[in-house]
Parts: sequence; structure tokens; C-alpha cells
Amino acid sequence: MYAAFEATGFRQIWLAVLSGNSGRFAVILVAGWEAYRLGHHSSLWPSLVSMLLLVPSMVFGLLAGGVADRRNRARMAAAGQLINALACVLGAGMVVVGQLTLPTLLALTALVGIGNSVQGPAWQAMIPGLVGRERLLNASMATRIAQQGAELTGPAVATIVLAGAGPGAGFGVCGGFYLLALGLVWQLRGQVQTARLATAPAGVLRPIKDGLAYVRREQPLGTLLLWVGLHCSLTMASIGILPAVATANLGGNAAAYGLLLTSFGLGSVLGPLILMRLGGRVAPVPTLVVSGVLSGLPLISLGLVHLTTAAVASAALAGGAQSVFMAGIYSANQGRTVDSVRGRVASVQLSLTTGAMGLASVGWGALVALVAPGVVLAVPGAVFAVACVPFAMRSRHIRAALAQPSVRGSGGVTPPGAPSPVGGAVLIGRGLAGELGSAPQDQVG
Repeated sequence: MYAAFEATGFRQIWLAVLSGNSGRFAVILVAGWEAYRLGHHSSLWPSLVSMLLLVPSMVFGLLAGGVADRRNRARMAAAGQLINALACVLGAGMVVVGQLTLPTLLALTALVGIGNSVQGPAWQAMIPGLVGRERLLNASMATRIAQQGAELTGPAVATIVLAGAGPGAGFGVCGGFYLLALGLVWQLRGQVQTARLATAPAGVLRPIKDGLAYVRREQPLGTLLLWVGLHCSLTMASIGILPAVATANLGGNAAAYGLLLTSFGLGSVLGPLILMRLGGRVAPVPTLVVSGVLSGLPLISLGLVHLTTAAVASAALAGGAQSVFMAGIYSANQGRTVDSVRGRVASVQLSLTTGAMGLASVGWGALVALVAPGVVLAVPGAVFAVACVPFAMRSRHIRAALAQPSVRGSGGVTPPGAPSPVGGAVLIGRGLAGELGSAPQDQVG
């Protein structure tokens, strides 16, 4: 059940993910509260804080993915955590001297978003080399538990400090979480190999173009990314209207909203734990199909029922299925990708998922003004459940593509001009093929 934790490096990554994400959720709490206070109690500013933590991944994340494939990934993850820690320490200092304004607060929040963009692709690309292919699904489920568990640890600690000592100390706690994560990933810099490229890509945008070309040509990466993009825009983005659903369907108090949110969080931890317990008896592609359907269907009942017990059960089931689906997609993508491109593939997924969630959440929130919130929650869930049918029909092709070895020849990757084993297509253009031609053998498997 805990196979991935046998690797010392993974234990450190897991703790770093828990600590770093605890910092992120603590920032959402502390910066969101300060934005609400400084913005004359307008709900617009806390929403903007959450958006500024996500949006930078759409731009800086893609750039960071290219760098993560040319530099030591542990050092790069540490650099991202350092940016986050400095932003929080600066925020704490400005609170102490009474100089924290709303524009400054938003700028510091955006800086944390940039730090998250820098470290995200790096630590994700590190995991396969630390645990091996056989334990990658187990590691992805365990990592998802750390990510979701941070929704409890970060706000819980920050709430106590914020209420007892004020926002300055609250920002200090956020910085402490990030510094702990920094120390943990920094210790891994000797265990993480840096990809040796034949030639350095020309220009800033070339690595991004090469990474996108790899995703397009190396099936089933494109299919899986399309699937997860639909998942994030239809199921996870609509969760933002839970307060309105709690108000309309469950009596309209904060306790009802907190109960639904807690149920989502509890399910998000229990779902991966169950999959870890089942271990090798779980087939990855059928798991994606089942968890995909169960990500959407419970949202229908959650949006339409007016009974608290049914709503809580639906929220827990949806949270568990969504967590398993996201972990399964990560495991499939990273396991299918040759090591020299893992940073860019991770950055494409992060950019797609955060962008889809950020933009779609705005749309669903605006639609609540015209349509009942329960309907707005239920319809996307139903649409995604139906959208899983074409992917289920292609499950044999997806499974066969995942079973193929990563495209590689001498030196780890198919040399320039060699045919891809998937569909007989040429891997990619000269840029990426030449870049990867002398890459070391994939460290996984």
C-alpha cells in the first residue's frame, strides 16, 4: 500500500508537497482575508487572490517546463519555493510597518503564483525517477493525498495564527511552510539527474514548441490531456459555486457550506487511499474511466437534492473520484514520457488544468446570476459523465499506447527521422528529435 514510500527521495518529495501546498492554501486564507478587509469587504478581491495564484501557471509554467528539462529539477523546485517564501516574508514585513496596500497585496500574491509555476513542473518531473515505473501509480495517489491534505493543514494552522496574532504572523506562517518545502527538495539535488541534451534549444519559446510537438505526436498524451482539460473545466471548476448551492439547497448557512467543502476534502483523501490499498489489482485505464464518470455523476445529485446527508455523500464521492482521476492522469502521462521531456509535459498539463479551471470557474460563477446554482453544478457534471463515453470506447487504444515503450533509440530517444512505434508517425521535427537524440536512458522501469 505504501510502496512508493520505500524510496527515501519520495518521502522527502511527499513532505515537500504537503508543506508547499499547505503554504499555498494558507496564502489563500491570509491574503484572501486581507484583500477582503483592504477592499472594503468586497468579495471581488478574495476571488482575485485565488485567480492570481493560478493564472501565472498558464504562462510561466510553460517556460518553467522547458527549464526543468535542462537544469537540476531539485534546485529548480527549491528556487520556486524560495520565491514563495520571500513573497510571504515581504508581506509579513509590510504588515508590521503598516505599508501593506491592496495593490501591493495582489502583486505579492501574483509573485507566489509565479513561484508555484516555477516549482510545479520540476517536482512532478522528479517523481518517476525516484520511485520507478512500477510504483509510479502508487506514488501519484500518495502525492494527491498530500496535495488534498494540505487543504486541511494549511488553513487550520494559518487560521489559529491569523486569529491570535494577526496577518503579519499569518504571512510568516505561510513563509515557514515554503521554507520547509525548500529545505526538503534542496536535499534531493544530488539524487536527481539533469538531462544531458545534445544541443541547447535556440530561443526561449523553442522548448515550449518542442514540448507541445512531443505531446501531439506521442500518443496517448494528447488524448489524456484533452480528457483532463474537460475534467477540470466541467467538474472541478464548478465547485466554486458550492456556497450558492449550500444557500439555495441546504438552508443557506456557513455550516452547510463548510460541511460540503469538508466532505470534498475527506473524499479526496480516501479515494487515493483506497486505490493504494488495492495496489496492482487496479487497471489504470479502467480506473480513469470509472473515476471520470464518478467525477461527474455525483454533481447531479449534489446540485439537485435538498437533503444534507445525500449532499454530503455526493460531495465525498465526487471528491474521491476527482482526486483519483487527476492522480491517474498524472501517472499515465509521466510514465509514458521519456525523462528528457517530463518537465515540459508536466508544464503543459499544469497550464491546461489551471487555465481551464480559472477561466471556466469565472463562467460558471457568472451563470449563477441567470440559472439556479444547483442546475449550474449538475449540468457540467452530467456533460462530463457523457463525455467520458468516447474515451471509454477508445480505452483499448489508450491502453495499447500506454503499453508501448517511450519513443527512444540509441541514447534513450528515437533518433532524428526514425518512425514512432505509435501509429508509425515520425516523433517530432528536427528540434526535439535532435535535442533528445543524446539524452540518457530513461531512469524509470
